[in-house]
Amino acid sequence: MIAMGRVESSIEIEAPIEKVFAFLSNPKNREKILAHAEVKVENVSKGPIGVGTTYRWSAVLAGRKVNLHPHEIVEFEKNRRFVDHDKGGSLKKEEFTFVFAATDKGTKVTMTIDYELPYSVIGKILDKLRFRKEFERFLNGGAQKAKEILEAPS
Repeated sequence: MIAMGRVESSIEIEAPIEKVFAFLSNPKNREKILAHAEVKVENVSKGPIGVGTTYRWSAVLAGRKVNLHPHEIVEFEKNRRFVDHDKGGSLKKEEFTFVFAATDKGTKVTMTIDYELPYSVIGKILDKLRFRKEFERFLNGGAQKAKEILEAPS
């Protein structure tokens, strides 16, 4: 009995797919779109962003600070999708997937968090009470902020 979950959020951003993808695939921009969760990103690996890019981040989730832990981009298809996953944080699994599709008005972005809490029965209770809601707030808030930033006049 494992406490697993998935949260998904989609949004349409009135900006070209190339601009939206470049912005969201840069780990440092998580600080801008996830300010509501006090996200801090450090130690982004050098070179172009793609498979193998690593970074460390921290955030405040469910009222508690999640310390810096490493993430790595494990899939990267320019202007289509990327996946990054946790490499040793407090959750058993934490994987972010971003999928991009061109629309008549700009770009549809679908963001998904797949996660697994480290506790079985207690994890299921914590998920229902806090984690799922917090991850929904995390994704929805981030999606809305990305839309505001990317649609702002230059």
